[in-house]
Amino acid sequence: MDGTATNSPSNLVAALSYLLFFVTGVIFLYLEPYDKDEYVRFHARQSIAFSVAWFAANVIIGLGAGILRPLAGLFGIVQFVVNLGFFGVWLFLMFKAYSGEKYKLPVLSDWVESAGL
Repeated sequence: MDGTATNSPSNLVAALSYLLFFVTGVIFLYLEPYDKDEYVRFHARQSIAFSVAWFAANVIIGLGAGILRPLAGLFGIVQFVVNLGFFGVWLFLMFKAYSGEKYKLPVLSDWVESAGL
């Protein structure tokens, strides 16, 4: 825990920042009074980066399926498994945010901090 009470409004808002992916991330990043809450801002930034990563993974798999048409069925299976994994991480991030934990995704949180989002 990072000092955020278990049932504080910040926890709910932080969890909701993941709900509609980058849309709610951007909304809560700039919506007052949450734009001044560092806990909400952290999860909103991570939500945006996570959404971009999920979208990019789907684009890359889709391009692979388009380029290697004979293996399109295999790419479909890979895409399903990747999306299932992203969905699990998405639920996990929402749970951690609601629990009051500032869980950092290993690669994405470093990228978010260096990008200055």
